[in-house]
Amino acid sequence: MIPVLQRVTIAALAVVLLSGAALADHDRKKKRNFFDSLFSRNGDDSRDARREQRRKKRAWWARNSETRIIYGSGYENPYKRNYRRDYDPEPQFKGYGMGNLTYVADKMVSLGGSTHKEPRPADPAAAAIYDALASKDLGIRIVPEIKQAMLDHYRAQGFRPIWVDGGKPSGRANSVLQVLASAEAEGMQPAHYRPPALSDFTATIPADDLAALARFDLGLTAMALKYAREASGGQFDPKRLSRYHDITPERVAAGDAMGMLAKTFFPARYLQNLQPQHRAYGVMKATLAELRKEQAGKSFVPIEKGPQVKLGQADSRIPAVRARLASLNAGSVSDLTDDLLDSDLQEALQKFQKTAKIKATGMLTDSTVNALNKVNDERHIARLIDNMERMRWLPKSLGNRHVFVNQAAFQVLVMDGQSEAWRSKVIVGKTDTQTASFHDEIETVVFNPSWGVPPSIIANEYLPKLRNDPGYLDRIGFKVTTESGKRIASRNIDWWNYGGKVPFNIQQPPGEDNALGELKFLFPNKHNIYMHDTPTKDLFAKDVRTFSHGCIRVENPREFATVLLGWERDRIDANTDSRDSQTVKLDSKVPVHIAYFTAWPDQSGKMQYFEDIYGRDAALEKAMTATLLAQR
Repeated sequence: MIPVLQRVTIAALAVVLLSGAALADHDRKKKRNFFDSLFSRNGDDSRDARREQRRKKRAWWARNSETRIIYGSGYENPYKRNYRRDYDPEPQFKGYGMGNLTYVADKMVSLGGSTHKEPRPADPAAAAIYDALASKDLGIRIVPEIKQAMLDHYRAQGFRPIWVDGGKPSGRANSVLQVLASAEAEGMQPAHYRPPALSDFTATIPADDLAALARFDLGLTAMALKYAREASGGQFDPKRLSRYHDITPERVAAGDAMGMLAKTFFPARYLQNLQPQHRAYGVMKATLAELRKEQAGKSFVPIEKGPQVKLGQADSRIPAVRARLASLNAGSVSDLTDDLLDSDLQEALQKFQKTAKIKATGMLTDSTVNALNKVNDERHIARLIDNMERMRWLPKSLGNRHVFVNQAAFQVLVMDGQSEAWRSKVIVGKTDTQTASFHDEIETVVFNPSWGVPPSIIANEYLPKLRNDPGYLDRIGFKVTTESGKRIASRNIDWWNYGGKVPFNIQQPPGEDNALGELKFLFPNKHNIYMHDTPTKDLFAKDVRTFSHGCIRVENPREFATVLLGWERDRIDANTDSRDSQTVKLDSKVPVHIAYFTAWPDQSGKMQYFEDIYGRDAALEKAMTATLLAQR
């Protein structure tokens, strides 16, 4: 018989040996290839044990009944299939913040100082132009493209003048001067286009002064070409104003403009026709003229400060407030003579206060009065000028049938010629992940799309949950595959093994909770932006709908598909309700214009104004101010 003390000693040694063997076995299992353990039944107990140990050690916060894990916009109950999801389908785009840039203008060069290979002409007028181009103090600065076009033309034509006839400015010259002088009507600055040889736009030059006539001829050519360039493609390069602008205006080439100005009998008409021919531009131009006329014929009477006025209270200033808000299209303000702050006026005040970036109380306060006094016709005039410039960036033809998204209005239109065929609310990018402005073509409609969950959402949103609930994706119906495409169950993966990079693809199948909704509208582009449905319909009730990472969510996607495909609504409904994924190509691609306009006419021709949600008006106005100061 073994003594008690000896039996205890042997038992202790056995425990130590068995523990060492267990640890060695554990180490061997840890060194095994991950996929060997993943697809093998051996070691399931040890994997579950490790998972439980990690859970106890690292997930105290998940077990705390007073703590909830927050995902997206609200708490997700992992055992409820149809919880709300507010994920953006394309959150991998980090954005550029506000993206507005300090404008850097085109480099200007002197027209003078040219060295001629050609002999000096015998004709006195031509010789004067020859000499002026060689002079280093000509005083005309232009962009290199215009300089080259001018030199090519004058040299090819023997340095003969374009705008001088019989020793004086011609009728063609005077007609062009009138166009340049009226640039203000187009929302442009006439001072930018005055020929340097003139003090104003009147061509009064002594007939015998050949040198002055030569400078006039060259100066008028330079300014007419500058006007042609900027009327056709804008005064500013949109890509230098915002990182979110992917727009290349269809600017007339300087050489082409030079040829037309030199040979046409109607150079003024040619220049005028380079301005946008779109209906909206005509409405903007007419509205600008009306506002300027009204502004010249009246003086602005400020609203007086006074006591705070709440809902249900009367005040003698209320009629003036109503009139001011009505002029700003701030909403229904009822009878303009009523001195009571009613619910309609309260709502209009709140809308205005949000726009003015002051506390939206719906009450009449001194800060509200100050903001109302600052906003007058000048604000609308400036806004029209901003948007007339944006019109010059648009393609010359938008397409007879086209889709037009106005980000600032949170709206999409389908246009057939000049007629509006359909419209809907949209959701656009947040201020730090803005929707880019560009032009493309819609090619396909996808019914019941699947959503490939982006890596950023897998790592930041799903991974914390999966570490403590590995079967979560299985229960909500998501598909998990390896990088080689092999499907595996979510519950069979030890998610604790991964951090920022997860070597699996996760796909959400079609369904009512799919992040893309029921329909997706594709126009392949480098920004990975497209239009799609969304399960978060309640966001369309918001006035300011900047919630996405750049993609455009459409409120009524089935209607949109009906209009684009030309199908009967019953067919659209049948395809969608089937829950089967299907990609349908449009018979003809439809141009789509993703634009940003803070002023745009409605179908009746009345100008509507929208909040500058991305600060692009402000950036454009800074560029305009800087350019104007540089001209002085």
